[in-house]
Amino acid sequence: PANTFLPSPIAAIAAMRVAAAGLAAFLGWAFQGVGPSADARSAMASSPPTKVALGLLFGDEPKVAIYCGAKVRTASYAPLAQSVAAQVGGGVLLLQSPQFAGLCVYAVKPPTVAKVLERFPTVTCVAGHSIGGLWAVEFCRDLYDAGRWPSAGLDFVHLGVHGKGVSLAPFRQLPFRSVSWTYATNDCTMLRAAEGEVQSYVERVVEELPPGSMIVELDGGNHEQYGDYGSPGPRP
Repeated sequence: PANTFLPSPIAAIAAMRVAAAGLAAFLGWAFQGVGPSADARSAMASSPPTKVALGLLFGDEPKVAIYCGAKVRTASYAPLAQSVAAQVGGGVLLLQSPQFAGLCVYAVKPPTVAKVLERFPTVTCVAGHSIGGLWAVEFCRDLYDAGRWPSAGLDFVHLGVHGKGVSLAPFRQLPFRSVSWTYATNDCTMLRAAEGEVQSYVERVVEELPPGSMIVELDGGNHEQYGDYGSPGPRP
């Protein structure tokens, strides 16, 4: 009869350990948080935020809630939060997926806009960077569908929200007081989505946004500079 190979228990255990180690390495890479840069750490040290149940609060009662990009440690957005807080004359709340031991588990979404408004009804503007922008506008749609749109209204800002196959058209009818959409000319995610036709890409997005939306071009900027997590430069 032909020889049949049966792995020994020791070999089977070793194989399982190798597989487990490989899975752990992959998950460590997939959820490894990025940032903050030295400048962001300095900003945190110079004006420390308050850690609240929903995220990091810069200033007093927040007027603006900003959803961070996937995998980016919340502290990376300290310079942006401080700048916005100074301009609006109120606090800024930063929200991110659960973070622990240096990991950012973006498979779990941050707190919803409904939860933000329950805790901080002073918020009248919601913004989001990259996938954080998509999460944020989806949360706003859920809020509207549930009949819980705030009587004071909401403004919305898309910060570097790009991607092949991404469409903002499903959110066009939400009753925001105002909508803004930014794109940085060296943003690697924008360049990939545009496929070499930046003007055509911008025109398409404009058609997906509500009439009268503000389009902001950030000349020379890149994707990482919305937050400050230390990896500047275009990577189309």
